[in-house]
Amino acid sequence: MSASLTAKQQRVLNTIYEFYRTYDRIPTHQELKEKLNFKSTNSVQQYIKALKNKGYLNIEKHKSRGVSLKDSLSEVVNIPLIGRVACGLPIFAEENIEAYIPVDKHIVRSKPQEYFFLTAQGDSMNEAGIDDQDLLLIESKEEANPNEIVVALIGDEATVKFFRPGTDYIALVPKSNNPAHKPILLKEEFSIQGVVKKVFKKNDLEM
Repeated sequence: MSASLTAKQQRVLNTIYEFYRTYDRIPTHQELKEKLNFKSTNSVQQYIKALKNKGYLNIEKHKSRGVSLKDSLSEVVNIPLIGRVACGLPIFAEENIEAYIPVDKHIVRSKPQEYFFLTAQGDSMNEAGIDDQDLLLIESKEEANPNEIVVALIGDEATVKFFRPGTDYIALVPKSNNPAHKPILLKEEFSIQGVVKKVFKKNDLEM
């Protein structure tokens, strides 16, 4: 699997994709410079090299048009990593794109725009297979089934827990070997931001 991209690297790759779809060829460095409003082609060369090193492009030396897309890229989509979420006490989840992470298309089916990644923090879900710094692939949803692991927003703070609805309350339940973590009981000021669909261990993806 190819490595994750920064937001700027993704912008360059998107520009190459769009140019290729339009003209059926890879843009020259000069064309990329103009499309991206870069000051020099040196910046283009640096991004091209980074995309090659991360597995997104092929580069053949001694050819005027020696850059090509990897065939395997048709099998992956890039999902944004937009912040962090607590596996302990809730903390604010800043929705700033930190990187793009490639995943197989079949994981997100036909709606990759409805998925995002968050980085887990804390140990309140370690017995559910979620450890500190793991990457959580989230499907954006406003509802969840009982016992699904959800990203819950409490005020302006987000946390990840098991969703256990009761008759007149909602319980957000941890699963941890740390007895300090207790269920959070709520009656209002609560919303579901998404459901955890897959956990990528921190060593599974090159960051």
